[in-house]
Amino acid sequence: MANSEFVQGIFDTDSCILTISSKFTRSFKVGDQISQLESHIRIERLTTWAREQLLISDKGIIAEI
Repeated sequence: MANSEFVQGIFDTDSCILTISSKFTRSFKVGDQISQLESHIRIERLTTWAREQLLISDKGIIAEI
């Protein structure tokens, strides 16, 4: 069986705003240290942080626009 993931958050690279939508919609201003990382590293860190904060599910991921 495939391990399916689904988008629960969007990181906007222009505004450096992370928006997460699960039970509620929340937005966070992301600091320069994170926003200046390479895309794949940034997404991994934001996804890990959101999971640790219980803002997204274990199968949820953050996408980037």
